[in-house]
Amino acid sequence: MTLVTDIREGIAANLAAVKGLQVSAYMLSRPTPPSAHVIPAEVSYDETMRRGMDDYILTVQVFVAYVADVAAQQRLDGFLASSGATSVKAAIESDRTLGGKVDDLRVTGASGYQVFTLDTAQYLGVEFRIEVLATG
Repeated sequence: MTLVTDIREGIAANLAAVKGLQVSAYMLSRPTPPSAHVIPAEVSYDETMRRGMDDYILTVQVFVAYVADVAAQQRLDGFLASSGATSVKAAIESDRTLGGKVDDLRVTGASGYQVFTLDTAQYLGVEFRIEVLATG
């Protein structure tokens, strides 16, 4: 496996702690809400001298049903919380080294509500941005 694969699978494993959230380490073409998938976004190589550290940015998209009802929005509110049983941030950061595969990670932010179109279906959701530091 590559380090990117390890990172994706480690983040997905951490997210599995969020009860009722279906999680995939890989992009889904048609998720079944509530669900989340992990997407590598960018890599900055050689952040320190001689392959010392790489900086990986990943995105986790979390989806609920695309309806304007209060229950879907409340579910997203719980995922956006900074702590608690449904907090995506807390779950992702529960093992900041992903079992020793990376040096550190942190959730640096989350988008507001968005409408995502995957395949032909639409979902209400949020994107979380994760920064991962790993020794080269």
